[in-house]
Amino acid sequence: MRIILLLITIYSFLSATLLDNQINLQLKDESREVKELYSLNGNRPLWIGHAKNYHSLVDALNNPYFNYKGKVFYRDVINQYGYLLQDGMDLNHNSVELATLDIALTKSYIELTKFIVQSDVDWDMVQQKIKDLELQDIKAVWEMVRKKVPSTKRLFNALAKNDIVSLFNSLTPLPKRHSDLIDALEIYRAIPTKLPRIPYTRNFSGLKFGDVDRKIAKIKERLAMEGDYPKESGAIYSDIFDEKLKSAIYRYKERFNLEQNGIIDKVTIYYMNKPISLLIDSIITNLDKLKVSPNKFPDEFIMVNIPDFTMDYYKDGISNLHMSAVVGRDKRPTPIFHSKMTYLELNPNWNIPENLVRKDLIPTLIEEPDYMEKHNIHVFYGWKDKKEIKNLDINKLTRYLDEKNGHIPYRFVQYPGDDNALGRIKFMFPNKYSVYLHDTDNKSLFERRYRVYSSGCMRISKPFQLLEALKPHLKSSDIAQIDRYRQTLKNKIMRFTKSLPVYTTYFTVFKRDGMVFFRKDIYGYDKMIQDATVKDDSYMDREESSILNEEYSVY
Repeated sequence: MRIILLLITIYSFLSATLLDNQINLQLKDESREVKELYSLNGNRPLWIGHAKNYHSLVDALNNPYFNYKGKVFYRDVINQYGYLLQDGMDLNHNSVELATLDIALTKSYIELTKFIVQSDVDWDMVQQKIKDLELQDIKAVWEMVRKKVPSTKRLFNALAKNDIVSLFNSLTPLPKRHSDLIDALEIYRAIPTKLPRIPYTRNFSGLKFGDVDRKIAKIKERLAMEGDYPKESGAIYSDIFDEKLKSAIYRYKERFNLEQNGIIDKVTIYYMNKPISLLIDSIITNLDKLKVSPNKFPDEFIMVNIPDFTMDYYKDGISNLHMSAVVGRDKRPTPIFHSKMTYLELNPNWNIPENLVRKDLIPTLIEEPDYMEKHNIHVFYGWKDKKEIKNLDINKLTRYLDEKNGHIPYRFVQYPGDDNALGRIKFMFPNKYSVYLHDTDNKSLFERRYRVYSSGCMRISKPFQLLEALKPHLKSSDIAQIDRYRQTLKNKIMRFTKSLPVYTTYFTVFKRDGMVFFRKDIYGYDKMIQDATVKDDSYMDREESSILNEEYSVY
């Protein structure tokens, strides 16, 4: 018996040595990262003989949660040689192929990890495209949160612990939002990519409740695919615009930010006829955006989603307050960044930024010289001088219409009042872009669907509800004075006892109340990301991926 065990040990050692030698030979042409990983393992196989890690990697490669673009990541090589693992792992006769397989798995592991952290977008190119907007006199900003790929030491430690899935999960940013988008991706990938168009003519006046039309059955079928209309047994839908369709159309229009007029009009059908592939691309692009977003949000924070024109106050991961917002127009986009709110100001003065003085105020004064008097705007020399200039010669301002003529030596201030552009309150999170949340004197803007009217700041529809929610951040002495200051026009700054994180974001696809919402790419950033995505042929279709996953479940 001892002799037999000794012979088996010697045979295993010799076989392993053959595989080790092959790995060493093939490593010569591999990248530094691949070589380092094997070096940490004594240049021995990282996957052959480690079934748990092998299964975890293959499962992750085929799992859209991690590999949502279905990239190959050497799965073609794994497919070619993976069968060897089902044949008793004859290390002696298949050492060349097994070494190739082991190295392919290692490269796949590295590439998948990079994808989970960074995706396949050239983020430097996206930043350059945003910077190039300056050529159109557009000052756009996106402070991306760029993350580093884990070190080879960390990759090896995950292998040593037989727990690479925990590593993948720890690297996945904003997991709840990520999961929501993956769910949305699965819904839309399940819809046939080539759907028959719903026809309509140029003079089509729309369909309303109670109408009967052959198009209605197709509309119901399409809405059922997206989850807006209940699926009916036998997939036979009536031609009647019934109550269920009325509810479904309301929901569909809410999801796509269409006019809620109760009618299926040309615009509604135009959106329904959009290729499913475009919606899938939008979902994928928003998954990509998570790679340059924070890994997680804190327990309490404020988030403005620019394309949705909304602001949310979150506490313990739940939106406690949701409201409409007006954001920067496409020529003056609201910056994407994060900061910390440190104080609020009741009855604020509006120190008009120099760029707005140049672009808006001076041209207005040329046409309407008494505009400042009508709108309670006062002018001073610089920021320190408190002596007001009573009779400013408008002609002295015209030279500053051109930036080349230098800094405007005047400070323009709109005093508190009902016509103050900031309304009765503003919430400050100091930043180099001079943007903040504030009330407004023009409440009618919140009734519009596309609320892109500001010069970068964010006007919110329920500022005093936000104040109420943030009272725990204020001193009790300040809280006691709120009502008194609201009854006057006297300016009052109230500082927070604890700062509150604020994030401005750009999500054009998101999930809310169990529904998937799509929003217009108002600043064109989605297209920039799609144009900066690495173009290659390294994608595996879902059927092939499924077959591969099933084929190697034996090992």
